[in-house]
Amino acid sequence: MKYSAFLPVFTFLFCFSQYIAFAQQTASVFGKLNGENKAGVQLTLSDPIEMNSESKSILTDENGSFSIRVNVESLRIFKLSVNSGNYLVLFLLPGDNVDLNLSASKLNQHPGIKGSAHTQTAYLMAGNLAFFDAKIDSLNNLYTVSQGSADFNELKSSLEAEYHLINGKKISYLRDVLTKNAKSPASLLFVDKLDINDNLDIYEAVASGVLSVYPDFKLARDLKIRTTLERKLAAGSPAPEIVLPTPEGDLYKLSSLKGNIVLIDFWASWCGPCRKDNPEVVRMYNRFNSKGFEILGVSLDRDKDAWIKAIAKDSLRWNQVSDLKYWQSEAAQAYGVKSIPHTVLIDRNGLVIARGLRGKALERKLEEIFQDEDKSGE
Repeated sequence: MKYSAFLPVFTFLFCFSQYIAFAQQTASVFGKLNGENKAGVQLTLSDPIEMNSESKSILTDENGSFSIRVNVESLRIFKLSVNSGNYLVLFLLPGDNVDLNLSASKLNQHPGIKGSAHTQTAYLMAGNLAFFDAKIDSLNNLYTVSQGSADFNELKSSLEAEYHLINGKKISYLRDVLTKNAKSPASLLFVDKLDINDNLDIYEAVASGVLSVYPDFKLARDLKIRTTLERKLAAGSPAPEIVLPTPEGDLYKLSSLKGNIVLIDFWASWCGPCRKDNPEVVRMYNRFNSKGFEILGVSLDRDKDAWIKAIAKDSLRWNQVSDLKYWQSEAAQAYGVKSIPHTVLIDRNGLVIARGLRGKALERKLEEIFQDEDKSGE
């Protein structure tokens, strides 16, 4: 009986601690829509990464106000949307209380954001980039409407110079702001605006920076995997070995072509752009083969008969291999192939020269390689 007096206090403390724990595992998003048609708007909060996660929808009240609570156990990214074209990206952490002041017609247009530093950073970057993009769009429009005018050639040079100047400033801004905000997940939304081949250091800094603070954040982990692969396949790196079956069933090795300039050509019988490119690839093979140019075709087919028929129909005379595993092809995985056609050009020592070259760009590179070899042999 002497302990009964403490039971109400114990119960209160237990319930309060449970409430605190629950509050720390959730985030609240509230605010107001402004402008016309702000009342009765359905807003949906969804996770664009975890597609199986539950979405939450609410209607704004007559004043455009709204409030949503969502479970958040660690950093997550959300979309607050009216429809597919009208949305706001949010970074939410456990315990966040995010206050938003938004335009009903365009949620991401100059949004007022309080309570989420990462979301604020994201939209500050977006606003600054929009300044550069608007100038570039203006130049592109002027270029288009000026075609055919008497002074177009003179104007063209001026416009191209201005474009390179503005684009250079944009790239400098991106490199600087991403470096300064390398630990913010907001940077993950903008790093792809830089060419990874020229800015791999920035990609690596962002991936490592975000992971140092949020080691379980999927977007950062995915970027880390990508940068590791990019570093592995950078120009001058040894090309990963490929050992796959030929149409006859024999295993063929990429390394057996060492001593040649080799194009690894990822393609498939079902790939329209690949088949459209094949006549050009055949022409280049015929042009440069006598100089030591070889091709290894790596097919992402599943149907062996379709693969063999496409080889014959397109007159592909070079070596062909495939494990018939479609996008799960071992070679495609090793080379990070996400779309086809995709090419990797390697030198006579088996080192990567370049990736993604096709058409005229590939032909110019081959001309350059063999011209340099001819000069060095004189």
